[in-house]
Amino acid sequence: MQRVPTTALLALTVLLFAGLALAGGERCRKESEAAHTATAETRCEKSADACLSRMAAKIRAEGWSGIETEKNVAGRYEVVAVESGSPAEAAGFRTGDVLLAVDRLDLYAADEEELHDVERRLTVGSQVRYTVATSGQKRELDVTLAEVPARIMAQWIGQHMLDQHAPVDAASR
Repeated sequence: MQRVPTTALLALTVLLFAGLALAGGERCRKESEAAHTATAETRCEKSADACLSRMAAKIRAEGWSGIETEKNVAGRYEVVAVESGSPAEAAGFRTGDVLLAVDRLDLYAADEEELHDVERRLTVGSQVRYTVATSGQKRELDVTLAEVPARIMAQWIGQHMLDQHAPVDAASR
């Protein structure tokens, strides 16, 4: 399985989950802010200070649900962890749920623009309806997105800093 650091959708990537934040735990900061990070072969082009400031501001504005997803063998986002005390736990998410839709938008049929539109709405305090499949049954779960907890923000930012800004020998330890 390919690990997708979640939000959002929480949560896809910076596109959707993290978030859609899916929100939270959802991705090593959505592929470490794809907007300013080049490819896996290159390092972040911003200074560590500028990157830290930008990531912290962006993460503070994003909504967090508290699920972590991975792509399963069918290419679907499957919940692999639900953060204790999170909005997702309160809504009834369970490990093994497969994400099908966010606010009635089919995650696997939507185009990139539709996914971006949903992502822009995933802010702190937003009410989001997730459609999930559990044991072949569809369920709808309503989640009010919260602020990303400081310890999770630290994990996401810390991983990006190690991967993108630490000396290469330090990042590989």
